Amino acid sequence: MPEYVYRAMTDKGLVVKNRVEEANKQSLIRRLKHNGLTPIQVVQVGYMSKKQKRTKKNINNIEDIMKTANSTNILNNNARKNISLVERINLKLAATEQITNRDLVIFTQNFYLLKKANFNNIHALSTIIESTENLSLRGILEDILAGVEGGDYMYTTMEYYSNVFPYIYINMIKVGELSRLSYKFITTSSSLFR
Repeated sequence: MPEYVYRAMTDKGLVVKNRVEEANKQSLIRRLKHNGLTPIQVVQVGYMSKKQKRTKKNINNIEDIMKTANSTNILNNNARKNISLVERINLKLAATEQITNRDLVIFTQNFYLLKKANFNNIHALSTIIESTENLSLRGILEDILAGVEGGDYMYTTMEYYSNVFPYIYINMIKVGELSRLSYKFITTSSSLFR
């Protein structure tokens, strides 16, 4: 699962920082708001592979946050010493790994080929995620997949990443999704009148 570092403000104006695992950025923001926190910044810092299962550090309610608020310090040198060298390198690389135009072109080509082979969006995205080497892009694609699985259009989740996907790219996805739905609606409704 992706790891996120967030900064949020409590109702009393205290700023809380924490590192958590969450399925996607949207669900983390929803959880923070549900617990009475106002998100200031949410940044994905890495991707937790299935082999590295750790206990989750997610905090479920505001009382637990207040108990640990003074002890939570992401930049604490003691906390950094507990992380292995390989984990530190992977976190640093994942945080600095840029999503290039080449990554977007490869994603677009693969997505096009899978859609042409009659894959639905969920299967196409999950197939592409397995082969994506860029950890930052993989985390974003997993977030998009979670949104699609949750019933959202693909373009609505992509709009959260307007810094990665250009405006015209998102709108092309939007037109494709909405025109396909309207085509299905027109063909279905026209068959009713025959």
